[in-house]
Amino acid sequence: MSLPAATPAESRQALAAGIGSYIFWGGMPAIFLVMGHVGAGPWEILGQRTLWALPCALILVVWARQGEEVRRVLATPRIMVWLVVSSIMIAINWTTFVWAVSRGQTLETSLGYYINPLLNMAVGALFFRERIHTLGLLAIGLAVAGVVLQAFALHGVPVVALVLAVSFGAYGIIRRPASSSSACSWSFQAPPMTSGC
Repeated sequence: MSLPAATPAESRQALAAGIGSYIFWGGMPAIFLVMGHVGAGPWEILGQRTLWALPCALILVVWARQGEEVRRVLATPRIMVWLVVSSIMIAINWTTFVWAVSRGQTLETSLGYYINPLLNMAVGALFFRERIHTLGLLAIGLAVAGVVLQAFALHGVPVVALVLAVSFGAYGIIRRPASSSSACSWSFQAPPMTSGC
């Protein structure tokens, strides 16, 4: 089954959203470093990030008019369980990211997010029978070579990078059966993480 082609307006909107996301997430380490310089420790930064996730998610749900979807998810315990389990994976990812950036390991965190899409391709092929073409295999091979070179440069295994890649990859796998929008899912994932802080 193929998806309908995007209109030019949808394509521009998707491109703008993608660029905005990369700018936002790419600038996040700088924000955490500034917060660290003014005295906030990694656990305080993580606590603030987690605490503000719920109101932001709820604002997105209201803005996107997804209240009906929230009610549907609330009425489906199976989806709720998947979302809670996925919140554990994203909590591991957030904790590792904030801790590593606050300790000056920004390069290793970047490597983790570089590895992640390639790990997702490999997981898609292994678990979901998705086909990887020659260029995809080449990309995965280059990522493995990059991780090996980075391991030599760091004089050890890039643990932070691997934890970030695997936790985010696991989040994606676990999140897959929970059919709900990002804003709706985020509003259900934030409370378990908030209660852990």
